Amino acid sequence: MKTKTLEISGKKLRMTAEFQPIIRLSGNKIFRYEALARFFNAEGFLIPTQQIIDEIEQLGAIREVTNFIFDTVCHLIKLKHDLTISFNLSHLLINDGEYLSRLYQQCLLNDVQPQSIEIEISEKITKAQLIESLPFLKQAKEYGFMISLDDFGAGNLQVDSLKLFNFDTIKIDRSIIDGIAEDEKKLSTLQDFIDQLISTDVTIICEGVERSSDLALLNQYSPIGIQGYIFYRPLTFTQLRLLEGF
Repeated sequence: MKTKTLEISGKKLRMTAEFQPIIRLSGNKIFRYEALARFFNAEGFLIPTQQIIDEIEQLGAIREVTNFIFDTVCHLIKLKHDLTISFNLSHLLINDGEYLSRLYQQCLLNDVQPQSIEIEISEKITKAQLIESLPFLKQAKEYGFMISLDDFGAGNLQVDSLKLFNFDTIKIDRSIIDGIAEDEKKLSTLQDFIDQLISTDVTIICEGVERSSDLALLNQYSPIGIQGYIFYRPLTFTQLRLLEGF
């Protein structure tokens, strides 16, 4: 469960999962984790994730990666039922109803509540693609999964597009967050996003918070969540178990 070997383009890679804590500013407590895939070559060196994911998607092996991450998520929640964990679903798997059913059946098999799992989709999809995906996303909601829109502000969708679907979480991209203390334009953009979202029921998470000066400005928005190295780096499976005490 902790590691898996993949063969990509004739090379054997070791895949493992890490877990990025997400902090609620009000109380500075962890309320969720994001499951991340990590890849290492034969010499044990870490390979940049996006680089290898692009190759994996091109070779049609993304299901194997997603299955490993999802099965790890289910295993953890089965060990501790009050955990909430998100994972990224590749754009190649969105609209695959059969695969979505497989994820749901895996929850049932492991006695895991789908409500404890959040499916993240990338905001880099277009408005037309979002509309096309609505039946898939609505089915995921009917199964009980939460749905998150990742990378908001870095892609194609505007705030008005968010009315098309009842997302549980909006994750504001690190490119908007990083350096807001020194860049008034960035700060204004972020404030505009938060002001429009905070009056809704959606959970707001700011990604990539790594500077204390940026965090100081975010502290005025106590309901939001923070994801970034200023609090925690991603945890290994063992570190997560030690932190959560199970």
